[in-house]
Amino acid sequence: MNKPKLLCILHRSPPSHGAAKVGDFIAHSKTLQETFDCRFITIRSSDTIGDIGKVNFKKIYFVIELYFKVLFSLMMFRPDKIYFTASIRSVAFYRDLLLSTLWKTYKAFTSVDIFYHYHTKGIDEFVSSSNKNLSLTRFFLKDIYLILLSPLLKDDFIKVKTFKDILYLPNGVEDNADELILEKRDYKATKHILYLSNMIRSKGYFEVLKLAINTSRDDIHFHFAGGWQSEDDEKEFMDMILKPKLRDKVTFHGFISGEEKKALFEESHLFIFPTRYPNEAFPLSVLEAFSFGLPILSTDEGSIPYIVDDKSGIVVHDTSELKQSFDIALQKLINHETSKYCRNRYIENFTLEQFEKNLLTILGDNS
Repeated sequence: MNKPKLLCILHRSPPSHGAAKVGDFIAHSKTLQETFDCRFITIRSSDTIGDIGKVNFKKIYFVIELYFKVLFSLMMFRPDKIYFTASIRSVAFYRDLLLSTLWKTYKAFTSVDIFYHYHTKGIDEFVSSSNKNLSLTRFFLKDIYLILLSPLLKDDFIKVKTFKDILYLPNGVEDNADELILEKRDYKATKHILYLSNMIRSKGYFEVLKLAINTSRDDIHFHFAGGWQSEDDEKEFMDMILKPKLRDKVTFHGFISGEEKKALFEESHLFIFPTRYPNEAFPLSVLEAFSFGLPILSTDEGSIPYIVDDKSGIVVHDTSELKQSFDIALQKLINHETSKYCRNRYIENFTLEQFEKNLLTILGDNS
């Protein structure tokens, strides 16, 4: 029996962000390729985090190239299902809108299930800004299946009712933690506090830096890791951590990966992520922290309250509460029992194996 044909049009690294990491995994999923006859097309746009949102000739070329790759695949591959990682606004939305005319035309002549996977949020803001945006988004989403990261994000689409159905697919991350990490972690020495994400101001790194300034305890050390989007922000940050009050209590590691990243997670005791990033939906860094048994101090942005429960961390509703919540976290969350609970929460909900199983269910149940 022939396998159903699946065309995946998706983001992949570089640059390294949430949607790209998920796309990397999907493209390498052996189980997916055993279930479907797969073809993958990479959405190429930005080479670095700092390049996201900028328009240049190179990106225009990528759009033209992508258009013809999709057109050729529809004509020659003739998929039964199409999986697409969608964008919500700006130039990327109009690129996606242009591409959608290809599979909408294809769908007029062929039976095909189309899935749009959203890794971010902000649709409601976009469609509320003008009637044109609302009309175009309704056209874009007409007669497709929405894949969202959690039920907390469904209200983002409340004004757009042209899609078939909403399906939920929580993110997962690779398990890189040592099996003995919980036993190895030392809770008696210096407490290591970790911020690991892109160094974008709205993601909260500056709030963590203010915590470091206002923390007088000598047994606490703050670690920052991630790539910069703004040279001005980088200079301001680096100048601040060289000041006498921060020099001995803050370490900036830059963009890290592999064994260096693993070692930093293993050394840490608390993961802090006070994000107010407008498009924050389901941060993979929080899942990575869970995989290493780290409790979380974060905000109620996007799906974070879905990921973090009362036993695995603290979710603040206002960043003005951060210092008080940080003190509570130091007192109540940094211990072996909480670490074990966080690790188990990851194992039960946010592994790549669980993500893969859920994805196959979504793609298979709508045939």
